[in-house]
Amino acid sequence: MLSKPFHTTAEVGSWIKDEFRADRSLGYVLTIDLDTNMMLVRFPKIRKDTWLAWKNDGHYIVIGNKGS
Repeated sequence: MLSKPFHTTAEVGSWIKDEFRADRSLGYVLTIDLDTNMMLVRFPKIRKDTWLAWKNDGHYIVIGNKGS
């Protein structure tokens, strides 16, 4: 039996809710760099693009993927 990760990991096009910093709230994943394990996320509320760790250790929640 394969174990499933506890936290869902974002894809390009996903909307995420940042749980680490309250000022960023919802963001849109623009790109993922697998070499560095980072993703570029656009946060409209603060008008910034920010690199975040892609592997989800609970610091963000996936709200919706591009396919959903």
